[in-house]
Amino acid sequence: MRHETAYNIARLRYRVYVMEQGITTVEELDGRDLEPTTQAWWIQIEGVPVSTLRVLREDPHTLSIGRVATDKPFRGLGLASALIRAVMAYYPDQRLVMHSQSHLQDWYRTFGLETQGEPFYEAGIEHVSMVRDPTLQSDEQLTADIDTSSLWAINEDTPSEVDHGTPDPGTPQYFEDLQRRYLMRRSRRS
Repeated sequence: MRHETAYNIARLRYRVYVMEQGITTVEELDGRDLEPTTQAWWIQIEGVPVSTLRVLREDPHTLSIGRVATDKPFRGLGLASALIRAVMAYYPDQRLVMHSQSHLQDWYRTFGLETQGEPFYEAGIEHVSMVRDPTLQSDEQLTADIDTSSLWAINEDTPSEVDHGTPDPGTPQYFEDLQRRYLMRRSRRS
């Protein structure tokens, strides 16, 4: 990420959370943006980020979405929705969690997030925990459940008709392959 982009994302979050919402009891720049697994997602117009969120790795199978912010003149255009949907599509095999401001929980439910537990206060504002369980199982989970006794032997001297290999993670082919394997597995259980 270019340093101008990082600066403009921090500036956007500062305007929304500090200047607009008056959050001064908790530092907006909490250091988690510097973690090597943290991702910043944004939409920019004329080279300037106008909507953003960050994705934090909490454990090997859980990500948290946070710092969702859209500049006031660009609200209501579906920009934050597009970012959230993109993260969810990119990580179908991950558990997603977030702390939502309570008044936004109905909006977050439209993305498949469910409220868990009781409301709590964070930075002086009422929040709720929200969760989306994986929509697809991870590669490790899928391969761990394969019954190898039902596989037939392959003569290594005979080439297969088509071998496309494993698609690169994050590509459309990767997600299609994950979904295909998930659906095949579900149909075998039925």
